[in-house]
Amino acid sequence: MILRTIELATPRLRLRRFRNDDYIRAYDNWMSDPDVTHFLSWDTHPDREHSREVIDAWISEYGCGSMDWCIALPDTDEPIGSITAVRDHPDEGWCELGYCLSQRYWDMGLMSEALRAITRFIFDYTDYDWIQARFDTENEASGRCLEKCNYRVAGERVLPDPKTGRQRTYRFMVIRREDVFLL
Repeated sequence: MILRTIELATPRLRLRRFRNDDYIRAYDNWMSDPDVTHFLSWDTHPDREHSREVIDAWISEYGCGSMDWCIALPDTDEPIGSITAVRDHPDEGWCELGYCLSQRYWDMGLMSEALRAITRFIFDYTDYDWIQARFDTENEASGRCLEKCNYRVAGERVLPDPKTGRQRTYRFMVIRREDVFLL
């Protein structure tokens, strides 16, 4: 079964598929910001063309069942971030989420709102038993976001940073299907 990434709405956000014309605002809002990409597995985009190529690749994966959402403002439809299943293991009953948000919208509870909606979606529309997310322990805000959404610490591992190779400590957080009532 191919899962369709469907549009979701929260009180302050619209979670939808990326569109070809999103690349300019995505680049301007977060893909070009080294503060946003500092803890991500991918480098800051050097130009809008690079962002266009990445978004086009994401769009091409929708037909294969990818779960990639554009986080947009409901009144303007402006893209301000993304949330995606970066690792997908349906045979093992779990997936891993990754997310990022424009710095202008940090500390407003928007990522927690998006994460809650996507977590509910995954448990409502897939057979996954649990969802995982990880964060660099120096990125305390990401950890707080996961805690607010009732993700629990599963453990820590020292792993190489995908961009620099430098050893970093990552905390793994999980939420299980039976915990969904806590959302």
